[in-house]
Parts: sequence; structure tokens; C-alpha cells
Amino acid sequence: MFEEFKLKNKCKKEGKMAEYEEYKQHLKCLKRDINMYEGFLRDATEKFTNIWKIYTKDSKQYVDAKDEVLRWKYTLEERRLQLKFIRPNLKQDIDYRNNQYDKFTSRLSQVLPSNLDLRFHGTPIYFAEQIIKSGTITSSADRYDGYIRSTDRKGEISVSSIETLDTTIHGWFTDLTAYERCLPAGCLFVVLPKDKEDAEYGHNILHSIDFRKNPEQLYGVVTTPENIEQVKSWMAEAKFNANSVYTFEEFLQNIKEKSNRINWKVKPRNSMEKDNSIKNNSNMTLKQKIFSNMKEMKNRIKTDNIERGNNDEEYRE
Repeated sequence: MFEEFKLKNKCKKEGKMAEYEEYKQHLKCLKRDINMYEGFLRDATEKFTNIWKIYTKDSKQYVDAKDEVLRWKYTLEERRLQLKFIRPNLKQDIDYRNNQYDKFTSRLSQVLPSNLDLRFHGTPIYFAEQIIKSGTITSSADRYDGYIRSTDRKGEISVSSIETLDTTIHGWFTDLTAYERCLPAGCLFVVLPKDKEDAEYGHNILHSIDFRKNPEQLYGVVTTPENIEQVKSWMAEAKFNANSVYTFEEFLQNIKEKSNRINWKVKPRNSMEKDNSIKNNSNMTLKQKIFSNMKEMKNRIKTDNIERGNNDEEYRE
């Protein structure tokens, strides 16, 4: 109650009572939802308790009842996490997020080398905290005993390539429009496939990622200025490289600098050869060239970390 009193006074002094009242309405709705989902979970749990006494685990009745419990458990836990982050909106934050929503993908497309196979995993701020602290990106099926929240099966995660990044940016994944619920923006995890097999697994799917076992797969974490210090703090606490956290503009600048230093040729994405059998001047196929540059990229990332005093061992548990 005292924290709420301080927040109200702060908004009053700054002339942001409209933002405070908007926040209070969303907070009220969020608490109402939590109470409602707690009831749904109790009912589903009671139903499942009765069913597992009668039906076998491979029966439709058992599977459906278990899935219902996990669905409400997931939904309830997500709402409780949102409760931790809800706050009054800031106009400059909304303006910043809308700008990235409109322009980030096209800006990145102009500077990202066509032979750098970055993948992008967007997630709300509350799940970003869990990813960083656990050191893993996994599906809901892995975290919730087989419950599939979206389309990812066990051992899989959804990602986008530069060609499909708009899906991540414009969807609910990165939460750039979550100011409509008075929530901060989320994070964009920029990752590299683990190996050739992982890269070929699918342009919009990778195998689950464990950054503690494979730190070279984490290229960076992109978020808004509002979140930057908090996300860096989580990274430092988890023994990861906090210098790999960027605002959207910082990330674009990083890609530009890397491209210039490594002397990668930047060309329009649609000019890439579509036939992987086409050979380049060094008798390497396009796919071979991509993996060769991925390997070079990983080595240079490692070198950069060592130069900054952040070698792999320093951010392992």
C-alpha cells in the first residue's frame, strides 16, 4: 500500500495522473483475471483428480483433463508475472516502441549481411527474466509437462529469420504494443544456430537453447531504454555478459560495425541465390559459405568477450 501511495504522489507531482488512472484500471482488471483463473485452476484440478482415479493415462479423458489443468496453470502464472511489471505508461517509451514497431525490421534488413544467419526469439519482459535466470530458451511443452501453448513441441523453440522478423516484431511476442496493458516492452533474443543440423532444422524453428552449455549461441538481447538497466542486471546476476544487451539502435550500430570490421558484403536480402547448388567464386556453395561465416562470427564474438574481460568461464555457473 505504501509503494502504491508513493507511486500516486510521484505521478501527481509529474502531472501524470491520467497515466496513473489508466494504470489503476488495468491493474484492477489484472487482479480480477488472477482471481478468476485461480477458480478455473481449482475446478480443473478437482476434475482431474477424479478422472485420474478412473481413466488410464493414454485415455482422451485423462489427456484432456490434464491439459486443462496445465492451461490454467500457465495462464495464471503468466498473469501473476505481469502483476510484477505493470506500471503507468511513459509517453517517451510508447513513442520509442512505436518507432521500432514501424521501422526496426527494415533498418536491420539494410545492414545485416546476407551471409550472417541470425535468428530472433521475441518474448515478454517477464519471460525474458526467466530465460536469463535459467539460462535456457525452451517451449511451454518442456516447462509445463507437455502443454503446448503455441506450436512448439518439446525440444523446439520458435524463432524468426530476417525475412520473417516482422512476425516477431508485429506480433505479441516482443510486446512492443503491451503499453495498451501498461506493461513494458519485452526482449528480442538474437541467437545463432548451434550447428549445421540446427540451422537446417527450420528457418523459423531451432532446438532448445542452453546458454550455459553453448554461450556462443547468444549474440545479444535487444530491448527498450526503459528496460536496459534491468536486463543488464539480470544478465550480470546470471553470470552472462551484460555488454551483450542493447537498445534497438545500439544493436543496429553493432551490426554495422561488425559488418565493416569483418568486411562482409552487405547486399539486399532478396538478391541472395535461391539455388543452394550455385557455387561462388571460391567453389563454396551458398550454404557452405553461410556456415563458414557463422563459425567466424562465433569466434569473433568469443574474441570480443575476451577483449572486454568477459570470457566464457566468467559467465558460467
